[in-house]
Amino acid sequence: MNRLLICLACAVFMTACLSNVTKIKEAEKISKTVAAQFIPDSREEIYEIDFMNQGSSLAASGETTSPEAKQALLSRLKSASIAITDSIRVLPASATKMWGLVNVSVCNIRSTPANSAEMTSQAIMGTPVRILKKSRSWLLIQTPDHYIGWVDDDAIASTDSAGIAAWRISRRIIYLPLAGTGLSPETKEAVTDLVAGSILKLAEISKAGAVAEMPDGRRLELPSGDYADFDSWRKNAVPTAGTLEKCAKSLMGRPYLWGGTSTKGVDCSGFVKTVYFLNGIILARDASLQFRHGVITEPQNGYTSLKPGDLVFFGRKAEGDKPARATHVGLYLGNGAYINSSGYVRVDSFDPSQKNYSKIRAANWLGGRTLLGSEGVKGIVRVRDHPWY
Repeated sequence: MNRLLICLACAVFMTACLSNVTKIKEAEKISKTVAAQFIPDSREEIYEIDFMNQGSSLAASGETTSPEAKQALLSRLKSASIAITDSIRVLPASATKMWGLVNVSVCNIRSTPANSAEMTSQAIMGTPVRILKKSRSWLLIQTPDHYIGWVDDDAIASTDSAGIAAWRISRRIIYLPLAGTGLSPETKEAVTDLVAGSILKLAEISKAGAVAEMPDGRRLELPSGDYADFDSWRKNAVPTAGTLEKCAKSLMGRPYLWGGTSTKGVDCSGFVKTVYFLNGIILARDASLQFRHGVITEPQNGYTSLKPGDLVFFGRKAEGDKPARATHVGLYLGNGAYINSSGYVRVDSFDPSQKNYSKIRAANWLGGRTLLGSEGVKGIVRVRDHPWY
């Protein structure tokens, strides 16, 4: 009798386990469809959900930056009669220190919380960021273009919602030279270096120019010609093909830097992103992301269909079920010429008759995207319209 009861208990247990395995597979399938709908790219949003057995139900754990995705997942699991114990965390993890301002001239953003990790992007001083969570001395942040990565917490001045709201209504200035140094108003010694596009709070107007405050409160003095009122700048920043070309050519010879997005050094997408930002437009971070936005010029139409100021893309052509994937980007100047960061910032050409003709780029050309006139949509956001500024 005891042996029979044990066998029956084992059979019930095995049936329950098999049932839960089936439910986990179904839950994972539902979760995958939710991710496809709400999380278009893991570089810009987080959705990491796991399922495991928990008695007669399943436990869902993990985290996401999309409350809409979490709600959709729980709703669809309920509709599928899958009982769930919800342990999914919606980021930001903290309800208080969930905002920050970049507190160094150029903040390196990495793929994992380690100095040895790949640098995937950068953010310059005064850039507002969302702090998603903390791990030891590292912060997982999201920049205004939605890009996500890890930074050393010394690079960020953390604040709460009230603090970031006060910063948004404060009088601010934007730094104009490609690079420079902020000096102490008292000692005239260096306080920090600066790059174009840095945003600082205006403390007072001095005889020499302005006294500004860094996000952590350190004060520095800037000559009157080195800055502009931030609110005036963002309201009046209307990029044209001419202003984009002038800005792009001012960076000629700057070294290529993987992950670079400042006037110190740039990768290909960081270069066009920096040029557009200095003209009041926030672009998506990577070439493959930038490739998704703007009015399309197909490569078969030829480069003569491009307009100055367009982005031109290069990479893997579409083949079978595989769509085209952009791995390089430049800024079109006209007459077949485009400026790009390739080894260093340089001008290359589509025209075979020119000395700077790039045969490799021409062979891998994927087409162009016109951004001017398309501002105000995802991936082409005016600084003046971005709620974080």
